[in-house]
Amino acid sequence: MAFCFVVFLLTVVSLVACILIKPSVAIGRFKFKIYACIPLVGALAMLTSGYIGWGEVASELCANTSVNPIKILLLFLSMTVFSLILEQTGFFCVVSSFVLRRAGQSQYVLFFALYVVISVLTVFTSNDIIILTFTPFIMRFCRSGNIDPFPYLFMEFVAANTWSLLLMIGNPTNIYLGGALGLDFLDYVRVMALPTVAAGVVSLSVMMLLFRRKLRRPIKGQAKEERITDRFTMTVALVHLLACILTLSISQYIGLEMWLVSVTFAVSALVMTLIGLLVRKKGLTLLRHTLGGMPIETVPFILGMFVLISGLEHTGLIAMAADAMAEHPEMISYGYGSFLAANVFNNIPMSVLFGKLLAGGGAVSAYAVYATVIGSNLGAFLTPIGALAGIMWNNLLSKRGLHVSFLRFLRYGAVIGIPSITAALLVLLAIF
Repeated sequence: MAFCFVVFLLTVVSLVACILIKPSVAIGRFKFKIYACIPLVGALAMLTSGYIGWGEVASELCANTSVNPIKILLLFLSMTVFSLILEQTGFFCVVSSFVLRRAGQSQYVLFFALYVVISVLTVFTSNDIIILTFTPFIMRFCRSGNIDPFPYLFMEFVAANTWSLLLMIGNPTNIYLGGALGLDFLDYVRVMALPTVAAGVVSLSVMMLLFRRKLRRPIKGQAKEERITDRFTMTVALVHLLACILTLSISQYIGLEMWLVSVTFAVSALVMTLIGLLVRKKGLTLLRHTLGGMPIETVPFILGMFVLISGLEHTGLIAMAADAMAEHPEMISYGYGSFLAANVFNNIPMSVLFGKLLAGGGAVSAYAVYATVIGSNLGAFLTPIGALAGIMWNNLLSKRGLHVSFLRFLRYGAVIGIPSITAALLVLLAIF
C-alpha cells in the first residue's frame, strides 16, 4: 500500500514541477510534451513492482464498459477532428473577426460580444481548440487596436472552461466522468444547463468589474477581414459536427455507444475532406495540419493516470478516501474538493481519481457526480496547472512575449473561480 501511494505522490509532484518549470522541449521540428509522459513512467513503475498486474490492466483496457479509457480517448480525439478542420479552414477567425469589426470603438461591447462568440463555439466544439485558435488571434487584434490583451485573454480562458460544462463532449473530464458513471447525454444537458448559465453569468459579471478600468479605453484600430480558405471542407466539417451531436443526443435510445458515433462521423469527415482535396487538386496541407494538431499527448497522460489510480484502488486507498469523504457534505467533498484537487495534480488525473471515488462511494448521489464535473471544469480557473487548457494557454502567451506569473493567475483566478463554482453548485443543489 505504501509503495503505491509513494509512486502516485512522486508522479504527481513530478507532474506539477514539470508543468511549472518545463512542460515541453523542442527536438528539431518536433515539440515533445514531457508532462504527458510522466504518468506513464509512474504507471510502469507500479506495473513492474507487481502491485498491479499487466493482465489486470489489459483486461480493464479491453473491457466492454463505458469506463474503458480507450473508448473515452477515442470519443475525445474524434470530437477534436471537427474543431481542427474548422480551424484550418479559417472558420473561427472569420466568425470572431465579423464580431470584432461590428463592436465599434467600445471595449465593453467588444468584450461582451467576444465572450458570447467564444462561449457558443466552445459548446459545439472544444475548449482546448478554442483556446489554441483564439489566443493568437486576440493578441494580434489587441496589438493593432493598441489595447491591453490580458482582459480578453483571461476572458477567453474563463469562457472556454465555463461553457465546456454544457455538453458531455465539451471537455475530456466530462467525457471520462460521464462515461465512468453512466450519464445519459440528454439528462446531462438537462441537469447542467442552469449551473452552466449561473457560472457564466457570475464569471462574466466579475470579469467586467475586475477589468472595468482597462475596458474604458477606446479601441483605436479595427480587426482585418478574415476569409474562409476552403468553403467545401468547412461545410463538410459543420454538417458532420451537427449530425454527430444530434446522434449523440439519441445514442442511448438507439443502442449506440457515444465513442462509436463520434469515431464514425470523424472518419467520414476526414474521408470526405480527403476526397474533396484530391478532386479539386488542392493538396493535402489542410489534412496534414489537422492530423498534426491532434492532442495525442492526452493518450499517455490518461492511460498512465488510469493505471496509477487502478493501483491505488487495488490497495484499498480509494475505498478509504471515499469513506472519509462521505462524512462531509457532498458540495464540500466533491464540489469544492474536485475544484481544489484539479489544481494539485491537474483536472484529468483528478477526474480519473474522483471517478473511482464516486464509483466506490456506495450511497453517493447524482449531485456528487455533477458537482465533480463542475469542479473539473471550473478548477481550471484557479491556477495554470488546473487543466491542460491552462498549460497550453500559458505556453502560447509566453511564446508571444506575454508572461503571466503563477501568482497573477491565482489572484485573478480565485476572484473569478470561487464565486463561479459557488453559484454553479448552489443552482445544482436547487435542481436536486
